[in-house]
Amino acid sequence: MNTSNPKNKRFDKRLFIIFLIIFTETLGFSIVLPVLPFFALSLGLNEFQVGLVMSVFSFCQFFASPITGKLSDRFGRKPLLLFSQTSTLIGFLLLGLANSVWLLILARLVDGLLGSNMTVSQAYISDTTDPQDRTRIYGYSSAVFGAALIFGPLIGGTFSAINYSIPMFIAAGISLISIILVVLLLPESLREREKHVKIKFEDIIPINDIKRYFKDSKIRGILVIFFTYTFGFMLFISSFALLAKKQIQVTSLILGYYLAWVGILRVILQSFFISPLQKKIGENKTLGIGILALFTSMVMLIFTTNFLFVYIPLIFLAFGTGVGRPILTSKLTKNVKREETGSLLGVNNALGSIAQIITPILGGVMIQYLPQLLPASSAFFFLLIFLLWKWGLINPVQEEKGII
Repeated sequence: MNTSNPKNKRFDKRLFIIFLIIFTETLGFSIVLPVLPFFALSLGLNEFQVGLVMSVFSFCQFFASPITGKLSDRFGRKPLLLFSQTSTLIGFLLLGLANSVWLLILARLVDGLLGSNMTVSQAYISDTTDPQDRTRIYGYSSAVFGAALIFGPLIGGTFSAINYSIPMFIAAGISLISIILVVLLLPESLREREKHVKIKFEDIIPINDIKRYFKDSKIRGILVIFFTYTFGFMLFISSFALLAKKQIQVTSLILGYYLAWVGILRVILQSFFISPLQKKIGENKTLGIGILALFTSMVMLIFTTNFLFVYIPLIFLAFGTGVGRPILTSKLTKNVKREETGSLLGVNNALGSIAQIITPILGGVMIQYLPQLLPASSAFFFLLIFLLWKWGLINPVQEEKGII
């Protein structure tokens, strides 16, 4: 039997536990997702203040994720996974008990600073897979993540109709289940540990790598386009709940349906449509269609006043996001040697994290004073991608002709 064929390899049982942990953690997070903005508004905050609260988690994760990864190299994956999961559990419990703005902020600080579960989970996958299988396994983990994003908003939206605290306690219960899974079923994956941990500013913000990669015109161009894409998307999605409430007067229940609808469409489109389309017309044209779909969805949402009509532009949004990030990531990694992929993606993640910190605040300001400005601004950023690609920064990868 040919054991070199990935199909003939036995699947590592530890990965089933990691996938289950990723599912439960994502489920807990996505249960809270449609509820948190409405909960913050119910405590008396305005849209701008809600945006500030929403950015707290991303700000904390910006610093915490690389530090947690470093600590797991020293103390092992399992201890850090348990630590981060416990902090997420505490964060959810605090959300459930929150009856003031300060307790709400404390809950986001605890989860953001200490709860970098996904960082350690990805490191565990790296420990337990061969390099040639890693992309395939990460693809499985992405599918598990996507599946949880379907069910979480439905659960959160449904129970928030009774009380905003109930989804928070459900999320806490799911986090407790994931902790039990780690304690009972997950062995340590790190055989050799770092003897000393040195956490430097470069580990958090890779300034030297940023300078190095920005000297290459093609890599610089893709990084700028990726940042533009992330900024435009996060500007909309981070304030989507506030927009829906202000412009269409929907509840957290309806928002849960919207998010679940996007999740279902993403799974269907990525499974049956996007890959064949990409093989037929190539990456550049597929990406162009995806960005055009995102632009179209934003333009439609500017003029949307009926809650049922929102489901139509969300179809374009699901397709565009299913295309955008994977293809841009592929284009990034094609422009460096394999051993440099990690550092380049680290630079891209750092830039993306900055966008995730800024966009909820900016989106909150827009919603407070002129809601239609939010989808209009995101549409502008998606249009800017076409201009940057065609005239401003880079040419397409050499092996593929044409432009988006």
